[in-house]
Amino acid sequence: MSQLAVLVQKDARVIYRDRFLLLMCLYAFLLALLMRNILPMIPVDHLSFYCAPLVISFAPMLLGSVLGFALIEEREQGTWLLLRVLPLPPAMLFGYVAASAWLTSGLTAAAAAALYGLPVAKPGVFLLMLLATCLTAPITMLSLGALASNKVEGLVVAKTINVMAMAPILIFTVPVAWHPLVWWSPFYWIYLGLLDAYATNPAWLGLYRRRA
Repeated sequence: MSQLAVLVQKDARVIYRDRFLLLMCLYAFLLALLMRNILPMIPVDHLSFYCAPLVISFAPMLLGSVLGFALIEEREQGTWLLLRVLPLPPAMLFGYVAASAWLTSGLTAAAAAALYGLPVAKPGVFLLMLLATCLTAPITMLSLGALASNKVEGLVVAKTINVMAMAPILIFTVPVAWHPLVWWSPFYWIYLGLLDAYATNPAWLGLYRRRA
C-alpha cells in the first residue's frame, strides 16, 4: 500500500506543478457545463442528444493526454528513473499506470455526464459503454509516452489521435454506405453505443441515416 501511495503522490505532484495540465483536467467539466447551457439555445432538433456521447468520450481522451504529457515531462526531467528504487516489477508498474488512468478517466467521464444532465435511457448500456470509453485514456497516455520523446512530438501524436476521434462526425456527413470506411475506429462504435444509451426515443437513432 505504501508503494501505491508513493506512485499516487508522484502523479498528483506532477500534474499539480504544471498549471496547464491541471487546467486541462478541469476543462472536461467546464465543457460539459457550457454545452449543457449553450446547446439548447441552438435551433437544431435533438442537438443535446447527439452531442451527449462527445461529452463522455472527450473526458477520457483529455485525461489520457494529460497523463501522457506528464509521462513525457517525467522522461525529460529524468524523474521516471527514480521509480527503479521501488521494489515493483515492471508488469505491476505498467498495470498501475494503465489502471489508474482507466479508473480516473471513468470517474471524470461519469462526473462530466452528471454535469451535462441529459437523462440516460439505458443505464446498463451506458455503464458498459462508459467502461469501454475509458479505455481510450490509458491508450492515449501510453501512446504519448511511447511515441513522443518531448512535448513537441507529443502534440503531433495527440493531434493524430484527435483526428481518429473525429470519425463519428462522418455519421452525419456521408451516406450510410460509406460508414464501413470508419468501422476500424473504436470511437465510431463508442459514439453509436453511447447514442443508443441516451436514446429515450428510438426514432432519434435513425435520423443520421437521412443521407443514405
